[in-house]
Amino acid sequence: MKKKWLGLMVTVGLAGILSACSGSETDTGTSAAEAAGQQTETASSRGVEGEEVTLSFYYWDALFKEQIEQLIADFEAQEENAHITIEPTQLPWAEYWTKLETTLATGDDAPDIFWVNLAHLIEYLPAGYMLPLNEDVMELDKYSQTATDLLKGDDGSYYGVPFLLDPNVLIYNKAMFDEAGLEYPSEDWTWDDFRTAAAALTKDDGSQYGYCFRLDTGQGSMHEWLFSAGNDEFDYVNSVPLFAEDSAVDGWSFVYDMMYTDGSTPTGAQMTEIQGETYFQSGQAAMVFGAPPKIVTFAEALGAENIGVSTIPKGARKACSFSVCSMAGYAGTDHEAEVQSFLKYAASKEGMTTLSAAGLTAHLECFDTYEAGLGIDVTAIQTTLENYTLVPILYSAEYNTEFQDQFNSCIGEVYLTTGLDRAGIQEIVQRYADQCTALTQ
Repeated sequence: MKKKWLGLMVTVGLAGILSACSGSETDTGTSAAEAAGQQTETASSRGVEGEEVTLSFYYWDALFKEQIEQLIADFEAQEENAHITIEPTQLPWAEYWTKLETTLATGDDAPDIFWVNLAHLIEYLPAGYMLPLNEDVMELDKYSQTATDLLKGDDGSYYGVPFLLDPNVLIYNKAMFDEAGLEYPSEDWTWDDFRTAAAALTKDDGSQYGYCFRLDTGQGSMHEWLFSAGNDEFDYVNSVPLFAEDSAVDGWSFVYDMMYTDGSTPTGAQMTEIQGETYFQSGQAAMVFGAPPKIVTFAEALGAENIGVSTIPKGARKACSFSVCSMAGYAGTDHEAEVQSFLKYAASKEGMTTLSAAGLTAHLECFDTYEAGLGIDVTAIQTTLENYTLVPILYSAEYNTEFQDQFNSCIGEVYLTTGLDRAGIQEIVQRYADQCTALTQ
């Protein structure tokens, strides 16, 4: 299972930074959205109940082959599904998106069911590729509302069943806290509590830092500090940068002071040589922010007994970054009723228990299964899902890659520049925000 979690960590890390290819046109000149829409109109009338039906299912991670096959087998074993056969196809990450995009756009051999991440979902929805779910597919109160809201279209329908929720949490090394005689982080921690502990956990000889930061746009970098400061980074719907507002500068400045005043996190220059979280994984830092898949990766390196999990410390608000991966149906499927049936089963507690045993956790009643597999108390993850403001990492509906590039460069310049005060930080971040705005003119 630990190897499976490691593979998922790589998958989720990429999910936030890759976006889908733009929709293409069919050979007849009909747009992909129009073609999918036309197919949707007749989809529900196709197929006869009880006839032999085969559904294709695309997913990207071979490490979950066993659980996907078990989910399918359990579904097919039910009497009412005896006429349904589901054929899964696993494709490597890069190949997955190329093939999925092509088949969805043309309608040729498109999968009936497929995995989709948030970055691609926001492009597939307006293109008309995705099947609206029947109202009874998900019990909405069993899922995080933030997650399901991200899967809702303008028509009010839901378009995916979440199978992985990805809120960031505080991960810490218990042994380092014990050695320093410090109490473990709690859900009541503020920024000041965090900063004080980070300073106490930092050793003068440079062998250990209290915290390690990331010098990029991955989960566990600036997102948590800006969101916690009360800033949303971007209005991605309207393509407006927000990361230079006063609230955001609070977050930029706080981390800068930890880096250059306290010395409790590696400097920007150090992180160009060694990625920030590597300090934690190698036992050179006591705290790090990370998504749930990182927990087992770190436990494998340091021992599960040394890993603790808490919530992100509170600044102006309790908030953190968030992403979601889901299972969806193709709008042009010839077998809508059967696709809806499978997605309903997958969304049930029974279906999600199978996935939760492997670390694919979304159903709020399946955390006991998830936690048992980890052997680590991860109550903080559910607390975060229920009590935190969860902000999706989305940059712009129209300029996603371009905005992300500007934001990434901004992080690098701020933390590679020494001797800055608040005004200097403000000047840098405002310049990059202005460059984002200029892209939209």
